[in-house]
Amino acid sequence: MANAIGLRCYQIVVHKKRDTTPLAFDDFELDLAPPEFVANFIKNHLNPVQNDERERSWYFEEHSAGHAIGDSVGYIRYGTFGFESDLVNTRTKERNYRRKIDDIEEIPLFYEFWFPKKSDHALAAFQSFAGRSCIGLVMERLEEAFEQANPGYVMRFRKLLPNDSGGALYSAAPVKQLKFIKRNAPSDITDRYFDDGIPSEVDFEVAFTARRRQSLGPFGDIARNLARDAKTGLVTHDGIEFGEAVATIRVGGRYRPVGVFGLNSDAGVIDITGDIVKGPDGHPTFESVQLQTKDILLDFHKSLVGKTR
Repeated sequence: MANAIGLRCYQIVVHKKRDTTPLAFDDFELDLAPPEFVANFIKNHLNPVQNDERERSWYFEEHSAGHAIGDSVGYIRYGTFGFESDLVNTRTKERNYRRKIDDIEEIPLFYEFWFPKKSDHALAAFQSFAGRSCIGLVMERLEEAFEQANPGYVMRFRKLLPNDSGGALYSAAPVKQLKFIKRNAPSDITDRYFDDGIPSEVDFEVAFTARRRQSLGPFGDIARNLARDAKTGLVTHDGIEFGEAVATIRVGGRYRPVGVFGLNSDAGVIDITGDIVKGPDGHPTFESVQLQTKDILLDFHKSLVGKTR
């Protein structure tokens, strides 16, 4: 989907080096507790952080610090630079601007950090826009800074896949639809159905949809079967190779498409495109993303708490 809006959600834990047992966030051995650390980290990164090697930049634009220390919502302003290009009006074809090599194309990406009360973990959500995300840059910097602030300890982001590595979270969730996607389908596929004149770039999709009050099976089983069949990054159906698979399951109080596997690390990305409102700038409004994120993180937290009982 063009300009799809996705959410990547993570569980944040802290443990000693060479010991993966999670520590309580108020552990007296820590020099700087995780909530205070995250709050300070955001305040220390309100100005652009430039990565010349990757030709990327980012910084926080905090909208609200929340009621508890460490809770924070806002935007990560993410940009790319390092190349020239023409900015052209799509209707008139008139060149409006010649982008310079040191200009930064910057987009707003929603983020949230949430520290539930009386918990040994925090949750974080990061928005992507049309597959573009800066989470790798932010997490890398954040984990390095935590080790510097707390020698001997590490902070880790565990990707909260609905089919997480232990198979516990959402593994039993019924799948309502499974969709295989092939980007830029070749002519030998499109020629079967269309005459000349169709766009040169066409996405080809095959969907399996359960009937009312039925499902295609538990998400965990389907995800494991696909992972086994897609070791090369592709899954074959009816002689056609597909590079992406998306399952629709119930997350955050409603059915949402969730990436099972993909060429662009789409596994575990929750597609909220159909649930948000876009502003006149083409980006989702802050309020609409925040509303969806709140429901999804709360759902994850309930699942994690239930898992530990």
